[in-house]
Amino acid sequence: MGNPISKPVGRTLAEFGALSLAEQKLLYAYRKGDIARISEHRPEEENNIENTVRGGFLRFLALGGDEQVSANGKGVFLQGAWVQDDLDLGGATLPDSIALINCHLNAQPVMSYSNIHGFVKFQGCYIKGLKAEQMICTGSVFLNDKFNSVDTVNLVGAQIGGNLECDNGIFDVKDNVALVFDRALIKGGVFFRTGFIANGIVRLLGSHIDGNFECSGAMLNDTRSRTEPQRALICENAVIKGGVFLNDGFTANGTVFLSGAKIGGELTFAGATLNGTAGTALKALVAEGITVAGTFFFRGLRSIKGDITLVSAQVGSLCDDDNSWSGKLDLDGFVYDRLIGNAPTEAKSRLAWLDKQLDKHAGLAGDGKDFKPQPWRQLQKVLGDMGHVEDARQVAIAFEDRLRRANLIGQTPKNWFKPRAWLARKVSRSFHWLFGCFIGYGYRPLRMLYIMLTVWLVCGMFYWYAALHGVFAPSNPLVFQNSVYEVCVPGSDAAKAERAKPAGAVPLPIQGAGNWYLCEKLREEYTGFSPLAYSLDLILPLVDLQQERDWAPMIPTPKNIWTDELLTWSAIKHCTRFLMWFEILFGWMTSLLLVAVVSGLTKQQDE
Repeated sequence: MGNPISKPVGRTLAEFGALSLAEQKLLYAYRKGDIARISEHRPEEENNIENTVRGGFLRFLALGGDEQVSANGKGVFLQGAWVQDDLDLGGATLPDSIALINCHLNAQPVMSYSNIHGFVKFQGCYIKGLKAEQMICTGSVFLNDKFNSVDTVNLVGAQIGGNLECDNGIFDVKDNVALVFDRALIKGGVFFRTGFIANGIVRLLGSHIDGNFECSGAMLNDTRSRTEPQRALICENAVIKGGVFLNDGFTANGTVFLSGAKIGGELTFAGATLNGTAGTALKALVAEGITVAGTFFFRGLRSIKGDITLVSAQVGSLCDDDNSWSGKLDLDGFVYDRLIGNAPTEAKSRLAWLDKQLDKHAGLAGDGKDFKPQPWRQLQKVLGDMGHVEDARQVAIAFEDRLRRANLIGQTPKNWFKPRAWLARKVSRSFHWLFGCFIGYGYRPLRMLYIMLTVWLVCGMFYWYAALHGVFAPSNPLVFQNSVYEVCVPGSDAAKAERAKPAGAVPLPIQGAGNWYLCEKLREEYTGFSPLAYSLDLILPLVDLQQERDWAPMIPTPKNIWTDELLTWSAIKHCTRFLMWFEILFGWMTSLLLVAVVSGLTKQQDE
């Protein structure tokens, strides 16, 4: 017979020779399926006999032992030991769990490409980093309860069937990545809660988490040189089916990157501290293209330092406050369905929020090419949909004012001749300004009615004053050429004679001689002059009150020399004519505006 097939190195008990006292305890506990308690506390130094376990021996048991030491169906459980040499489980298949509690690992453990049928626990352990990329673990991974790593914990591409629990863990990696689990698949949640400290970047690019990602009370510090962009948390393009909780004392000294992340629950920063400490580009939060199915809570922040980017972000609801938005905002494409909770809905507060955008995006600087209209329209739509109609109107009016300030009113094709473009721009801006003054860009239709009422009354009073001074006369030639009414003609001999009669003369002087408006000789069948009706007839172009048709001001005949015409001025008569022209033009303009507004309102209702 030939020699029996030998097993791989490290797979037989005999290879390990004499076992230390700690290894004997571990072997005994393993056979019973119990935890080997070497000490209640993590050892600070090596003691060869009492607390030292070789990494190779630990691997031997984790792989299921041999014929002499059969797998117990539970796994390896070790507490308070000094693990010497390498613990290399790379590419191995573990039949059960492996749990190290309060242990000190003298070398970096390796679990790359391993397949573990159970959970992995390094609770309270001190390790020099962990290599576990592409690891498959059917249970949870515990790096918690004063766990301390001084080098990178690498879980890139890992598949974890339970949670990744790092509560109260310390990842103290200077000038490097503290914890990375890019493209990891985690069936449970990820917990970096109270006491969690990462002195180094935490990165989960493209990870998939079925539960919550909770960082309540955690502290993340990018400890690299301040000349480099600081990144505390990188969660870009991650898919998180639960919520993301960066709240209740969460502190990030460095930028939080959430761009492209898809979050199935809420995203909350309530009670957080965001300190973007990145050289020249100070960013507190970058969340471009993020999708949040639930509510985005951004209120009650303890402190914030740096700009916030929400370009093309989409959230279900927004719950914020005035004080939490600090620095400059980039809100272009930011979409939210509602403002909930105690989020301010007053136009004044929300407009101040929009003005926290970059000056060039808010239309406060530059030539207007970088102005972003979407945040204004989004806010107007949300306020309107929520029933805050007046606040929505105020936002819409402020938006039109900002368009004009940003030089976006009256734009012309680039190939236009410069004088033509300049004139078109000036005219457009002037009419746009008038549109805002008269009717609030269509959002204040009653304002036009008040203005029309004022113009009507003021003009009517002036026409009354002019009529008392004999400016108005009948425009019908059958009246003013009739000799019967000669006494009513201003300056006529008959009028002068009547006015020259002494007091008490018989018969009495004719009332209103020389003034068509007051003349009692004018037959009652003819339309009497009414100043207010006359003003109303002018200001309403589609209404005929017979005033404008039957009465007109008497204007002196123009001189044949233009200089004489300029120097000859009848103040009240010429003013009356100019006022009539103004009122007619004003009436046509305001009527057209009112028709346009009514049509626009009707269209909005139909839509």
